[in-house]
Amino acid sequence: QTCLEMQAMEDFMGTWGNVSLRLGDKILLTPSRVVYDTMQPEDIVVIDLEGNKLEGERNATSEKEVHRQIYLARPDIGAIIHAHTSCAMSASALEIEEVPCLVEEMSQFLGGSIPLTKEYIPAQQHEQLGAAAVTAIGARNGVILRNHGPVGCGKDTAEAKLAIRVVEKACGIYLKASASRYGLHEIPLECAQSERYRFVHAYGKEKT
Repeated sequence: QTCLEMQAMEDFMGTWGNVSLRLGDKILLTPSRVVYDTMQPEDIVVIDLEGNKLEGERNATSEKEVHRQIYLARPDIGAIIHAHTSCAMSASALEIEEVPCLVEEMSQFLGGSIPLTKEYIPAQQHEQLGAAAVTAIGARNGVILRNHGPVGCGKDTAEAKLAIRVVEKACGIYLKASASRYGLHEIPLECAQSERYRFVHAYGKEKT
């Protein structure tokens, strides 16, 4: 269902894009090269945190190491989505280290700027891609794989989907703002950190 929703929003195209869910010490992953319109529950692949296949007849997504290694590094994350969205992919090709934190959605939901992995990693180097994603993402909820696409994380699939949408919108804003004749006014890091803390721990609970 998540894959179909991402496809309907054009965040997934063809079979580019994948979803995972952490359930205890297991990871559920979408299969490799299976069209989302035909994918069935039995096509889902189950692996353990060491990467060993536990269930499923198909191969797991080729980006399984991105998912697995982020889960290992971030116990707070319960779902991950890797997408191929146009603005984030455009940003992935720029000679920048991050998409700066320009709007509240970035500070509150992502935790600040959106980091990019340092170098392009060829498609067959899966473990290196996973390691690069972990190094770049830090404590954020989003990262952009260089010359590739965005990864969004959350406590569940709803949050991971929102992370992808926030990353895509933020990249679109950055590209448009950068093309103007004006400079960029970034949200200070201390403000972004404070707003992220409030969003996680106090938003919706405060007395009005």
